[in-house]
Amino acid sequence: MKDWWDTLQAKEQLMTSLGAIVVVIAILYLVVWSPIAESRNNKIMRVESKRETLAWMSQKRLEVEHLKRINPNLFNQAMGNRSLLAIVDTGAKQMGIRNSITRITPNGEDKVQISLENTAFDQLIVLLGELERRNHIQVADTSLNKSEQIGKVSGSVTLSR
Repeated sequence: MKDWWDTLQAKEQLMTSLGAIVVVIAILYLVVWSPIAESRNNKIMRVESKRETLAWMSQKRLEVEHLKRINPNLFNQAMGNRSLLAIVDTGAKQMGIRNSITRITPNGEDKVQISLENTAFDQLIVLLGELERRNHIQVADTSLNKSEQIGKVSGSVTLSR
């Protein structure tokens, strides 16, 4: 390579050196600087999105607090005077899994047992989460088995207040 370099004229050596410098700068820009700058821009956009979400959530929090001050029992009235059986049945209908429930058996005033066949597991989990979140109904016991269909389960769930 040194022999080749020595055969070049001074102008050719200068042009080759400048070309090599330009190539090195281009490689550094494309391999180092550009990914870092793109990552930084993505992070800035994510932060802005999170800030917008936080502002929206803060506004909704203020609205909920205002509603609670106006009527403290507002959030308890919807389901508070209904039986556990009725709450679970309504929730199952809303989640679209009522047809896969073969039996809902009350066990006293504060417990209910649900028998399920080929129920969508994801919808069941969402239902149980909503019952906990909205009505403070908890899973006391569960016995689920995987069904032949993917994503479906069969078994029983006992809920309590």
